[in-house]
Amino acid sequence: LSLQRRSSDLSSGINAEYGGNTKFKAADTYDVYNKLVVNLFTLEDEQLRTVGSALIPELSKINHSCDPNCVLSFKGRTAYITAIKDIPKDTELTISYIPLPQSFLARKMQLRSQFNFTCYCIRCEMQRKKGVDEMLMRECPMCKEHSHPAINFEKEELMCPSCGKSLTNSNKVNDLILKNIESFDSTISTRAQQDVEIMNYLVEETEKLIVEKRWEAALRTGLKATVGLMDWAQNYPSTGLFIAKLGKLYLNEEGSSPKVYRDNINRAIQLFDMALKCLSLSLSSDHACFVEVEMMYRQSHDILRKFNWLK
Repeated sequence: LSLQRRSSDLSSGINAEYGGNTKFKAADTYDVYNKLVVNLFTLEDEQLRTVGSALIPELSKINHSCDPNCVLSFKGRTAYITAIKDIPKDTELTISYIPLPQSFLARKMQLRSQFNFTCYCIRCEMQRKKGVDEMLMRECPMCKEHSHPAINFEKEELMCPSCGKSLTNSNKVNDLILKNIESFDSTISTRAQQDVEIMNYLVEETEKLIVEKRWEAALRTGLKATVGLMDWAQNYPSTGLFIAKLGKLYLNEEGSSPKVYRDNINRAIQLFDMALKCLSLSLSSDHACFVEVEMMYRQSHDILRKFNWLK
């Protein structure tokens, strides 16, 4: 209805501009305007900041999936489609039209309002049939049960809630996160992993705290969000950049003693390493984001060499 109203205003404006000598009708304008809106891509600079929109007819042919096998990125005026998982022969290439991760309901609402369709990808169908509104569902290799992993704090690993088998390796959760879970608010960390909306809230809150220069609070909040990000959105450049920001926060924390400073540098290096692994899945090594994080990674090592702290 909103699109119809705007297209009606547009056709009226065109007719008024040309003295009513055109044949633009509201219905025709609506059709053109609707096709334009649903085929626009968000244009980003090399720091992944939104700078506008782009109409790329060739890329508009790529369909959406909430479990895509490719991601879209830009480098200057060139668009890149990068595979983020193994793609069998003759499999359709897909990207996500909306930011991921989001809950099933949030994805459904955004796709319907912005692109006027309902998604029936494998992920959506599974969640629709099971009535699941979160994205974290894993199949246990032992009992084959689909469920949300539980965190075993004593063993520092993810467990299948049905049979108790360790799922840490299959979920690729970084050792750094698991080893630090006990130092976080365990309830919030666990919920961030099981509830995508809570995780997204923690990401937004971290960004606000960074703007306010509340470094320690930003670190605490950001690391809680990283538990879910590494499980849900490891393949997306935004995840790598977010983790790199946390690494930079550790570099800002010199600490009250040489030991604290050294420990902070080592934590920063671990986070930069995680960030580079995330970015390497979707960006080329000469992309500005990758180059910047790699430079911080090397600078952190240089600090350790300067003080003879390298093991």
